[in-house]
Amino acid sequence: MLPAVIWASILVVQLFNWGQGSAKAMALLVVLLGTGALTVKARTGSSVSAESWNRPLIVACGVLLAVHLGFLARHIVHPKLFDGPVMTLVAGRALFEGLNPYELPIDHKALEITGNPALAGYKYGPLMALGYLPLGILLDQRGVLLTNLVLQLATLSLIYRLTLRLGTRTNALLAVLFYLSLPIVMRQVFGKGATDLLAVLPMLAALLALEERPGLAGFWVGLSISVKPLPGALLVPCALPPAGRRASYVIGLIVGLVPTLVVMAISPVALYDNIILFNAVWPADQSSWLASVPSEMGTAMKTILVATYLMLCAAVWRYPPGLAMRYGLMGAMTIFLVLSGPAAHHNYQLWWVPLVSVLAALAMTRQTTADAAQGAVAPTSRSSHA
Repeated sequence: MLPAVIWASILVVQLFNWGQGSAKAMALLVVLLGTGALTVKARTGSSVSAESWNRPLIVACGVLLAVHLGFLARHIVHPKLFDGPVMTLVAGRALFEGLNPYELPIDHKALEITGNPALAGYKYGPLMALGYLPLGILLDQRGVLLTNLVLQLATLSLIYRLTLRLGTRTNALLAVLFYLSLPIVMRQVFGKGATDLLAVLPMLAALLALEERPGLAGFWVGLSISVKPLPGALLVPCALPPAGRRASYVIGLIVGLVPTLVVMAISPVALYDNIILFNAVWPADQSSWLASVPSEMGTAMKTILVATYLMLCAAVWRYPPGLAMRYGLMGAMTIFLVLSGPAAHHNYQLWWVPLVSVLAALAMTRQTTADAAQGAVAPTSRSSHA
């Protein structure tokens, strides 16, 4: 029942957009609370291995994937991307020509909002522009959509493997099915050309690598931040390993941040202005509930977000959580970030939807006594397939 409520709430998030920020906020709040409940179920409940479900689930996933591909085929003929991916293409071409996109007036919307030319540079990390550069140079906007196809397939693989860490193949297929069934995913990735999956992919890879290779997990976290500072920065505490394994995590994190550190060394002021300062002065728009309340409320929400983040850092440092809790913490913190920010654009929902899909699938089934005994005997075997 709970996964169905969350699915419906995500649909409401999609339907209520510009000028309906309050309704969207209520739906996000339901998902936030539901994520907490799903996390508890994922921690305390075991998962059923229902082999008879697997074939129908595979067929259903294949049908939904075909729908996604059909949607892509329809939109790739005449792409209509929003300003984010278009700006990313411009930034990629600038890098290709040896120019600094953080010092170029490529964000016309930011210039219109702020009136400050210093805030008209590129708004994402350097790896975002580089990631879309190869196909973007060759195919322009169509290249963005084809890059998204690769990212979408990789995301599906990671959702499957993350679920398999805590559940069975049945759960993993349910997670993929839940993700593919959400219209907001298809519309953003293949309709609008949202580039957020490039930052989400290393985030998911970090959680997958955490238990066995903390150094690699740290690298993926740093890489996610180098693509887009948020939501990657939220993952720093959520992926923090237990004491004794943190040195390799920090080293990997620094290595992943190298692209950002290089840009910071070249143009620290432009990078700060466009990634830090712009987000600090960005007024609430009509996609957020904060647009209809006094500005002091926005300041209060940011303060609460920062305080919650610091408490999360302290809690994870002292009491490292299990994997299910890490999924839940990252998902919940990301939803809370969207609720606390000046905008709740549809592409931001791609930050947390994969993890909520994993948790929803783990909460859908229960393990029988015989299955539980079998799982207790050979947990390593199940993990090896992840």
